[in-house]
Amino acid sequence: GINAEYGKQWYQRRVRGFLSQLLIMKCFLIVLLVVVVVEGCNHTFMKNGAICYSGNNCAFGCHDGNCWSQCDAVCCLTTDCLDGDLSCTSGCALPEWCWVVGNSYDSRATCKTNDECGPDNFIKFPYKYSCSGACSV
Repeated sequence: GINAEYGKQWYQRRVRGFLSQLLIMKCFLIVLLVVVVVEGCNHTFMKNGAICYSGNNCAFGCHDGNCWSQCDAVCCLTTDCLDGDLSCTSGCALPEWCWVVGNSYDSRATCKTNDECGPDNFIKFPYKYSCSGACSV
């Protein structure tokens, strides 16, 4: 009778409440995972063997004999990209990149290995570490 119906309703409310809490926890964990994945250098570059430079938060590497670097274009909405320094937003999930200018300021920096292309290579980049053209996806 009445007690059985009340018990059924109570049980259904408890299950719905538990499922709601479970959904909230699941959403929280997904958001946390996304934040962790995009923290630091872009994960897309890192899984393809790039090196992460913590000084500017950008990944870099050597491809087809030229140095490239992660950069911000669309992600400029969240950082100051107009200050002239090549730096990357830690929260940007877009894999944006550019070719890096060599020491002659008019060409791409050439390379054979990823290690040659970092901002801390003052022989290859004695003046400034910057993109030779547009930053693109």
